[in-house]
Amino acid sequence: MPEITARLRCDPTGQYIVGSGKLAALIPVFQFSKIQEAIAKNDVEGDFMGIPVLKYASVIKGEVKKPGLGPLHTEFDANGFAYTSFFVSSEIVKWSLETLEPVDRVPTYYSIGHLCVPGGDSKKPWGKYVIAYNKITKDRYLPTGPELAQSAQLFSIDGPKMELLLDFPTIGEPHYAQALPAELVKPREVKFFKIEENQHPYAAKGEKEAKVVREGNKVHVYMTTIRSHFTPDNIEGIKLGDEVYFHVTNLEQDWDVPHGFAIKGAATAELLVMPGETQTMKWIPDQIGVTPMYCTDFCSALHQEMQGYIRVSPANSKVELKGVTKSYDAGS
Repeated sequence: MPEITARLRCDPTGQYIVGSGKLAALIPVFQFSKIQEAIAKNDVEGDFMGIPVLKYASVIKGEVKKPGLGPLHTEFDANGFAYTSFFVSSEIVKWSLETLEPVDRVPTYYSIGHLCVPGGDSKKPWGKYVIAYNKITKDRYLPTGPELAQSAQLFSIDGPKMELLLDFPTIGEPHYAQALPAELVKPREVKFFKIEENQHPYAAKGEKEAKVVREGNKVHVYMTTIRSHFTPDNIEGIKLGDEVYFHVTNLEQDWDVPHGFAIKGAATAELLVMPGETQTMKWIPDQIGVTPMYCTDFCSALHQEMQGYIRVSPANSKVELKGVTKSYDAGS
């Protein structure tokens, strides 16, 4: 069997395992029942790093007949067919799991990498579409910034022949992606949390509840966000050696106004806090001085004003712990 540089894929029935490599000239299809029999009989031809290697001839169902050049990624529909992307010959090939013969092929533009059949790695693929994620665009789209667009293509597979439905630019080429019907997501989608039902133990359900509390070397900041400021947005009395917990509550009740929260140098890059929600970020200051915090999700015309500062003092400092909100005058 050739070196596999892409992945092994199991078909929806669990009977077959498909292997493919970018520079391989064939696609081997292994049969799970034969693998079990070979294991039971100890039908091996050696070992690799202490792992027994089963005999190829004992576990193989067969090899796909003249599939293409450079097979990379295989997905499945619910009708016994597999779809393999071919990096070198730039195409998707549809082939039968039963006969191991190609039944259709379509060109891609260009140098396809991975692909996706919605539900193609599950027991019950939806099997209406296949999406090609192409690695190389080759001047197909005008440059619009420092990063060149890549190409993606949507094909219909619910008929005997694959049919191109949409050809569009995208950023990057996913090394794996999954798709599913929107009706599975929409009933579970949380657009906003009712602020009065927020049960987070450190929630601040209004700016009057915002505060800074010390418990030994732990400091809890009860913070609120609303367009376009934090409360509090200036904090003093934090000391080296403290563990600071920012409990950020988004007071918005419009479903499309999340707020972000980040502190320079924090181990966690950011929080994304949905309307009515409270999330917590732990921050351990590692130097004396002033550290900025800021909103990372564009929320209003005054988004860039949505920032604040934390002053970190020496461990033995007597600076009073307090948090205040500074008023900003948009006209100043």
